[in-house]
Amino acid sequence: MLAPASLLSLALVLSSVYAGSAPLPYEVFERAGIPRAVLDARAKCAINETFPPPTLPSALDLLKRDSFVTRKGTELFLVNEPFRIVGPNIYWLGLDENVVPNPSWPSKSRVLEAMGVVSAMHGTTIRGHTLGVSVGLPLSIEPALDVFNEEAYESVDFAILAARVYGLKLMIPLTDNYNWYHGGKYQFIEWNGIPFEGTGADITPTDVGAFFYNTTAIVDSFKRFITHHLNHVNRYTGIALKDDPTIIAGETGNELSAARFGEGPPPASWTREIAQHIKSLAPKQLVFDGTYGVFPESGQLDVQEVDIFSDHFYPDNTTKLLTGIGHVQKAGRVYLAGEIDWTGQHGGTELSEFLKTIEGQKGAGSLFWSLFGHSDDCCSWVEHDDGYSFFFERDDFYKAQGDILIAHAKRMNAGRAAAEVLPQLACASPGLGGLAEKVLAPFLPTGKAGAAVKSAMSA
Repeated sequence: MLAPASLLSLALVLSSVYAGSAPLPYEVFERAGIPRAVLDARAKCAINETFPPPTLPSALDLLKRDSFVTRKGTELFLVNEPFRIVGPNIYWLGLDENVVPNPSWPSKSRVLEAMGVVSAMHGTTIRGHTLGVSVGLPLSIEPALDVFNEEAYESVDFAILAARVYGLKLMIPLTDNYNWYHGGKYQFIEWNGIPFEGTGADITPTDVGAFFYNTTAIVDSFKRFITHHLNHVNRYTGIALKDDPTIIAGETGNELSAARFGEGPPPASWTREIAQHIKSLAPKQLVFDGTYGVFPESGQLDVQEVDIFSDHFYPDNTTKLLTGIGHVQKAGRVYLAGEIDWTGQHGGTELSEFLKTIEGQKGAGSLFWSLFGHSDDCCSWVEHDDGYSFFFERDDFYKAQGDILIAHAKRMNAGRAAAEVLPQLACASPGLGGLAEKVLAPFLPTGKAGAAVKSAMSA
């Protein structure tokens, strides 16, 4: 696994010398007292032997961590350089359904590995559903209406810290169109006394989802959740979510439809109200419309407070992609292909050609669905059953598809915005016997942030 340490103290000194240069050589780490044997260490179960060589963040990389992504028309920018969203969806970063007990807060080692993989794949951005969608369970951020669980924020806070350490940006959905384990719009409907049955997208009565948009008490309860969430102060960074440049955008929701899945967009008036509320709390962050698809005839694109619109894709529908991009760019906003099937199992346009189509559209972004990694022992994988789980370097198939995704990410930002890869270590920290923590400790951030990363290294 790539090292969880940011080495910020060391980087601040060295970056003044090496800023803008090629990746730092091993000798830099050796002179800093970090033996090459540690950088090359491999636990007996570790299989991540193909990550790029160690590098340190430059002064520019550190500046990017503290800078907000901004929008000018159909493009995004970071420190005055064009910035394109590219990377994975990692929905489980705040609360996971794929481990025992189910659900559980994910371990720090799994979160750090995921960040390292995104960095190694030259990604810039992660869309993390459960960093915002977390209601209705004892482990949720909001387990009951207007009751908030500060303990549940620990996993959210650490994931945001880890993204910051790796120089990655985050997009955070704030609710979900479905009734899955992490909750969503149906939980707010239930809290307000409206009955329904079913899970996922299979909900009856079929029109009950519309109450989320047209019932004042429900809309107000959702806005109270947003207010609490964006005002939350990260225990490790000391930065409120609304003020954190790690977060590109708050998303009005995941795959939102008028009622059930695929039944048209939410009312534009609702999107405007929620977007205005997000902007009032987090004026330096962007707003991402969570509508499932682009519907210009609905007035969706007339909501001026929204910066980013998106759709989700199998790579067999280039016509739909280009039509959506055309509508969004005509409205002067940014387009994102927010969930892309990377597997190639649906035929049609080859994945590489589909991604090149996105690359050719000014400012457009892409996120594939979805990234998973190792279990805590690093000898097995955390499995998910939807058929679209990507595992870095798991076998020849994943390597071949991963090479396509990596090449795409490199082309998207032409080396401008991708985070630097941090020093690599064995995936399984127990195999190092605590040596990594001991050697790297002098270079970790101080305070709670440093303590959190040190704890994860030795976990």
